[in-house]
Amino acid sequence: MKFLLFIIAAYVTGVLAAVPAGPVQIEVVRRTINGHLRSSLMVVLGAMIADIAYGAVAFFGIAPFLEDEKVMVIFSAAGAVLLGVLGVVVIRHSSAGPVSGNNSKFHKGKRWGLIGGFSLSAANPMMIFWWLVAVKIFQDINLIGDFGPDIAITFLVAGGFGLASYLIFLSLIMYMVKHFISENAVKRLNLVSGAVLLFIAAYFVYSSLRYFLKA
Repeated sequence: MKFLLFIIAAYVTGVLAAVPAGPVQIEVVRRTINGHLRSSLMVVLGAMIADIAYGAVAFFGIAPFLEDEKVMVIFSAAGAVLLGVLGVVVIRHSSAGPVSGNNSKFHKGKRWGLIGGFSLSAANPMMIFWWLVAVKIFQDINLIGDFGPDIAITFLVAGGFGLASYLIFLSLIMYMVKHFISENAVKRLNLVSGAVLLFIAAYFVYSSLRYFLKA
């Protein structure tokens, strides 16, 4: 019974981690609204792979490397470049609207969706701390005892599935209501999404510059 509660709690924790709006959620919604459900689901798959990879890093002892501030600066700089490029591409397509935008290989391609989802999540190494904090909470409430490989793998699978299931649910809901959304609304969504991505990229640049200014 206790093990079942642990699995359910790990799943719910994954769902909660996916709820706050971020680059992955923006990309999932944008692709779905533009009519590319399969591409959107590939974004979810790519993001889940990256998040589980970070969980494996956290659980199997490589996490101390990410405590190095220089490593975090590199991740922030890489994330800024990635999000900046994506933001510019999204804004460029926003003027085209759903018609020509839908024909874009970047939007339609499932492979690009997978790569995009993985890259967007990989640019956010803070996920590694989410995994570690979740384990600490579970240990504090005595939901788990010794954190061995079997518990770690179970946590990764349940948490990763919870994270992905929320994004899949979001994608399916948006796909069902997209027909009620006007063309101008889609254009505005693309424009706002691109601007938000550029804002997050600017924050990553600021995070990197803080290190050099402090040094």
